[in-house]
Amino acid sequence: MSSRTQHSILDLVSLEKEKIARLFSTADQLALNPFLPSKGFGKTGALLFFEASTRTRMSFETACAQLGVHPLLLDGKSGSSLEKGETLEDTVLNVAAMKPAFVIIRSGDELDFNDISQKINMPVINAGWGKKGHPTQALLDAYTIRKHLGKVEGQKVLIVGDARHSRVAASHIELAKKLNYDVAFCGPAGFLPERSDVKAFGSLSEGLQWATVAMTLRVQLERHQTQYSLADYRQNFGFTVQNLKDLSEKSLIMHPGPINQGTEMDTEVLQKDPRCRVLDQVSNGVLIRQAILLEVLGGL
Repeated sequence: MSSRTQHSILDLVSLEKEKIARLFSTADQLALNPFLPSKGFGKTGALLFFEASTRTRMSFETACAQLGVHPLLLDGKSGSSLEKGETLEDTVLNVAAMKPAFVIIRSGDELDFNDISQKINMPVINAGWGKKGHPTQALLDAYTIRKHLGKVEGQKVLIVGDARHSRVAASHIELAKKLNYDVAFCGPAGFLPERSDVKAFGSLSEGLQWATVAMTLRVQLERHQTQYSLADYRQNFGFTVQNLKDLSEKSLIMHPGPINQGTEMDTEVLQKDPRCRVLDQVSNGVLIRQAILLEVLGGL
């Protein structure tokens, strides 16, 4: 297996369980000392974000800085040759010709990450690929669960909301098979994927009583032909103080962001509920992404 193939993370199906355990262990060490020795000094890393991002982009930038890697950031089309008609693939190939140590990409479904990874000679990290997957988000979620509940195995993760269009949900389905936890969906019928291999709850109350982790997603109304009432959604599926009374006090509340406060989660829950670990997810995102890049650079 080439170094390029070995260190690329395009999905979680091909990521070995042993490597996931190693990444979690490295993240534990980084939590104690974020400036562990690395082979990144004097190197560059390409961060090609063709779609908007705050947490993923800035956590990868932070990880690069703490490893001594200079990030080459392309943030959207503005100011690049994409405005002149250059394709996404040509942009990636041209940046890769500058020999960065790795290429981190976020884009829609129009760019084929698998194809790109075969055309360049450095690892490719999926930072969000259309509806296909967001592997580093699922990894940091699982790491957060491990830190607060002691283990990932055997947990019951309820994903509430627009799972049909969610790359985070897609990656959790893949990761659950690796780490042996259960995933279930909950939301309006039009928000749920059409698949028979995942448990689905039509009632938030029933789902919360089942769950040890409750994760809500951003409502992506722009992707739906049928218009949903946000007031009805909040009442039936929103993480409000009242609705969350059905969730165990020992369970976790999570959200991959960005959050539409007052729709999928109320501000009081986000800021005052002791079960809410949203900001811990953000902090752990730096640790997991730095652990991934550290391994790409040759490990500890």
